[in-house]
Amino acid sequence: MKPPKPRNNTPPPAAETAALQQLMGLFGAVKQAFREELTGGAEASGSPVALRLLLLCQRQPGLTQQALVQATGRDKGQVARLVKELLDQGLLLREPHPEDKRSHCLRPSAAGLQACRRFEQAEAAVAARLFGDLPAATLQAMRDELQRLQARLRG
Repeated sequence: MKPPKPRNNTPPPAAETAALQQLMGLFGAVKQAFREELTGGAEASGSPVALRLLLLCQRQPGLTQQALVQATGRDKGQVARLVKELLDQGLLLREPHPEDKRSHCLRPSAAGLQACRRFEQAEAAVAARLFGDLPAATLQAMRDELQRLQARLRG
């Protein structure tokens, strides 16, 4: 006796849905490649999101936690957890704000600066793998389209 044929009553996805699925697949592949590049088989010194915050603190020393919220568009609770993660790992230092006693300035520690360099190297390596052979005009057109799509999601 033959097994019954599986029934597939689901219609194929619309072109927009298929594009979204491809984009999400690409995000997953980029995330995996980035994680591999960042760790090189070793233990990571923080999540990529936390390391991106650390990099912002390196590029703009003295940022406050509120400034990180504004710069990243992430919610206050998530930024607070990420800052705590970086502080606990010794990658970030918190110092009293010179003008506002209620807030603190954030800057990377020496270990944090090393983590920033590894992060930038990993980012550059993944970007080169992904976009290295694209003509500049194609890359610019892609960046313009991605910016337009982001704006559509923001409303």
